[in-house]
Amino acid sequence: MKGQNKNFYTKRPHFRNLLFFLLLYIVGSPFLEPYPSLSVLAHISLSMVLFAAVYAVNKQNNQRSVAIALLLPLMALYWLGIYDIVAFSRFGSHLLFTVFYGLLVYFFTVQIMHANRVSSHVLFATFSLYLIVGLFWGSLYTLLNSISPGSYSGALLEGSQSAFHTFNYFSFVTLTTLGYGDITPQTAGASSLCQMEAIVGQFYTTVVVAWLVGMHVSHKHDEELSELVE
Repeated sequence: MKGQNKNFYTKRPHFRNLLFFLLLYIVGSPFLEPYPSLSVLAHISLSMVLFAAVYAVNKQNNQRSVAIALLLPLMALYWLGIYDIVAFSRFGSHLLFTVFYGLLVYFFTVQIMHANRVSSHVLFATFSLYLIVGLFWGSLYTLLNSISPGSYSGALLEGSQSAFHTFNYFSFVTLTTLGYGDITPQTAGASSLCQMEAIVGQFYTTVVVAWLVGMHVSHKHDEELSELVE
């Protein structure tokens, strides 16, 4: 019964919905950026990602309550920052995004570690976590560049209307170690963040793939043993 309770979240479509909104935001929102009349749809898609992420957080140990408590001021500052209604709202939202994504990475990692077999829901969860890690580092780059302008440079940053989307792109390029070179760090701190993300990206891919394969083989072995016993 205890094992069933720990894995109850994997039987719900939370991470499937989260993955859908993540892909919709990451892939679709940059196409809306050049059109001011449609840019609000990008902001709405990000808001849907945040709400879906909170809904995917486990209720145990008040984790979802903590996520909701952080989401409310985050959403307020984010939308105030879009229209520059409050002077500090944009910086405040960047800071809260970093904290919020960091908590999601921790919460989702703990949830996934409780899985005892490979299923479509576990695959949705691990893919969602990977994308959240990319957004977490994108928020770190955005926050660092707002604190210390000029930490990063490149043609994309100069012509971009939304540094948030540009740094998300740069984050995923770094996470996958593609390294196109169209955006480059200009300070030691900025370089350090890039190094750490590249290391985390390689570590995540290696460890998660090995873990999933090992769990799948172990589950198949247990099934074969149970069949022999019967």
